[in-house]
Amino acid sequence: MQLDGIWLSLQTQSNSPESVKLDKRGRKRHKRTGKRMVILVALGLWSDGSGRKQILDWQLAESESQAEWEKLLQRLWERGVRAANGLKVVVRDGGGGLGEALSYVYGKSVADQRCIFHKLKNVTDACSSELTPESKKELVGQAKGIYQAKSAERARELLAEWVLTWQSVEPKAVSSLQRDFEATLSYYTLEEAVGQLARTTSLLERTNRELRRKFRQVGV
Repeated sequence: MQLDGIWLSLQTQSNSPESVKLDKRGRKRHKRTGKRMVILVALGLWSDGSGRKQILDWQLAESESQAEWEKLLQRLWERGVRAANGLKVVVRDGGGGLGEALSYVYGKSVADQRCIFHKLKNVTDACSSELTPESKKELVGQAKGIYQAKSAERARELLAEWVLTWQSVEPKAVSSLQRDFEATLSYYTLEEAVGQLARTTSLLERTNRELRRKFRQVGV
């Protein structure tokens, strides 16, 4: 199961008489205001080779706090989305209170995989402006290669080699990759079919892009 939040602005309209104003054409209009909200989304992926994926649930929230995520996760748990019924792993980024909510609802019953795509993006963003494009490409390419290792032990060895190469050049990028690095290796503990699906939230990102397009149409 992949989890992520989609931020958007919702337009609200006040219907009180005091909120009425005239527009440029002299027409009476109620004042409208925008409010930032987030849609918490849970995407289910099946590892039986069918390629099936489905949005399991979603929730409109004011933030990605632990309390907001707990509401969604608790509802999923009560509906049967749990280890006893086949749930293997939850894939997520490192933002908000999702980690705490996941630990509270699921404990250690399912693997917790941090998204590799987001991890590498954070490494890229942490690179200094002084780094040449060629060196930046090399740094990120080597970091990406760590996750192509055949085992978690080999991935750790590659990380150590990568740190020795780049520590003095790009300490912030190195620190970014080292932070919660073990949480990005959970897929090594899973069977291969599940592990391939668990490396990243990219399928959910693709779904979210389509949802954002629909939200813009609704806004218009």
